[in-house]
Amino acid sequence: MGGKVYSFTADYPIYSESELYILNLHSVIVVLLPLSLVLLVFGGICGLVSSLAQSPVLLVCTATYFFTCSLLTLSGMVLYITYSYLALAETERLLGPEGLVGVSTSFGWSTVLAWLSYGLEVLSGLLLLTAAHKVKQDRPTVP
Repeated sequence: MGGKVYSFTADYPIYSESELYILNLHSVIVVLLPLSLVLLVFGGICGLVSSLAQSPVLLVCTATYFFTCSLLTLSGMVLYITYSYLALAETERLLGPEGLVGVSTSFGWSTVLAWLSYGLEVLSGLLLLTAAHKVKQDRPTVP
């Protein structure tokens, strides 16, 4: 594979099955991780509105939304790590071990931020559930 590869417009007959799998993983990652970020921004807005409204139903719905976003982020990270290892293995297959003498795979600051994001999403969901429980307890019961 020489030059740039555009996974959304790739000429599929010229690629092997493993190369197509890697291209498809790349396409999913390119959509999934930015979508996760957009959904988080929307979740933050929903969290603010449900907190200001002090509605237990809205708080629980927003908490569920954050838990779903955390699963999306976790899925994206797993796919990204899988993609990276498969791409390295495919490159080694094409170039041989001597072609990868100076190449190493590491996951730096972006992966740390993604794991931090996942943890904060789960924490946000738990805090919203706690807030919903507290709001429900503080409301007077109507006989």
